[in-house]
Amino acid sequence: MFEEMHRRGEPFDYSRRAAEMLRHRFVCRAVRRLDPHPTRLLDVGCSMGQLTAQLARLPQALFAVDLSPTAIHGARQRLRAVGVPARFVVASATALPFREGTFDVVVLSDGLHSWQLPPEERRLALVQAHRVVRPGGHALLTEYLQPRAFPEFVGQVRASPFELVSIEYLYDRLWYQFESWFKAVRHWGWVRRLFGSMPVAVWLRALARPLGPRGSRHICVVARRSL
Repeated sequence: MFEEMHRRGEPFDYSRRAAEMLRHRFVCRAVRRLDPHPTRLLDVGCSMGQLTAQLARLPQALFAVDLSPTAIHGARQRLRAVGVPARFVVASATALPFREGTFDVVVLSDGLHSWQLPPEERRLALVQAHRVVRPGGHALLTEYLQPRAFPEFVGQVRASPFELVSIEYLYDRLWYQFESWFKAVRHWGWVRRLFGSMPVAVWLRALARPLGPRGSRHICVVARRSL
């Protein structure tokens, strides 16, 4: 399914929709707070490298994996175009081809649920992320869910070998509601410009912030591998 999606082009317009660009910036800032200069960072489920390119400024060595060969090809081209070295591997989140304790930070952005993994494979993906991160290192997970499903997602991380560190919300629910109003005409020029407007995305996020978790569709969980 994901291979076919990537063959048709960039899924979800990650590099053009303001809410997704803000999410990528959020992830980069969150990683920088965890480890300003990680030696090795892994981006799991990198798609066509939109977030990977943002993360590339942080570590000494950047690795990324995706299940889709077409996605990996696109991500490799994107990173080459900006002159940033990275190593890409076609692999599954449930079978990461790296030695134990390889990475300082592992990022799983919009992963466990958005990849449509069944519960047992979600558990296995967390076990794999825990295995490849070094003791004292971190995993950062974002997920797109209805707010009522946030506790279940947090519970899955708590039930994993990781130690839960923090939970944050992206306050982007109004943005996705806003997008849905114009979905039928999303290809019109002025609508595309509106969807790409960072000021609009920032304004809608500010409006949603007082709602707390109910104002979010994205949750961010940071977890740590114990020493």
